[in-house]
Amino acid sequence: MKKFTSLLFVACFMLLAIQSMAQYSSVTFFGGANMATTDMKFGTGETDVEDSYKPLYGFNIGALYEYVMNKDKSQEIAVEGGLLFETKGFDKKLEASENKTTLYFVDVPVYLKYIHRFRSLNKIYLGVGGFAGMGLFGNESITPESLDTNNKLEWGSEGKYERLDYGVSAKAGFLLERGLNICVSYDYGLADIATLENQEAKTRVLRLSLGYTLRLDD
Repeated sequence: MKKFTSLLFVACFMLLAIQSMAQYSSVTFFGGANMATTDMKFGTGETDVEDSYKPLYGFNIGALYEYVMNKDKSQEIAVEGGLLFETKGFDKKLEASENKTTLYFVDVPVYLKYIHRFRSLNKIYLGVGGFAGMGLFGNESITPESLDTNNKLEWGSEGKYERLDYGVSAKAGFLLERGLNICVSYDYGLADIATLENQEAKTRVLRLSLGYTLRLDD
């Protein structure tokens, strides 16, 4: 928790410093669908078990604040950051059972963006950056009926997963003049969130989001 708070403080400080140099800013409210996977590794070399971890489908919702640092007739350079509530986890499928583990995270993403503006004022953009996240809660659902359970997950030393997650991110999108914003983004987790010995778990999230961008000033 302390590590996440420190990262959040640093991100907020950087965004406030950047805002003082910005030419104009905007805010985007968005939501969409997630395809989350978890890259699982075991010290025992059980590749068949590793291959059984499949994508888990979920959702994302949040808001991003963008500062345009530089622009000319057709190009803009911007910095963007915000808050994101989303699902992570995996769907583990074996011959006789299925385990759906859903982890609910709040993430703080920060991107450096290149934006190309058309004569129509529609825009396309590319962004790269990173994220830091904190696990809030989660559950583990096991089927079939003979094994049917739905357990609330514990975190930290008492559970299977660490709360802190971080990694690198990339995104691409299309922004219409009237504010409709369509975006695809991908997070590649670098943190090992597994607490069990001889096990490694790193998050991967692919998102498709639809939002509305509101220009705050000129």
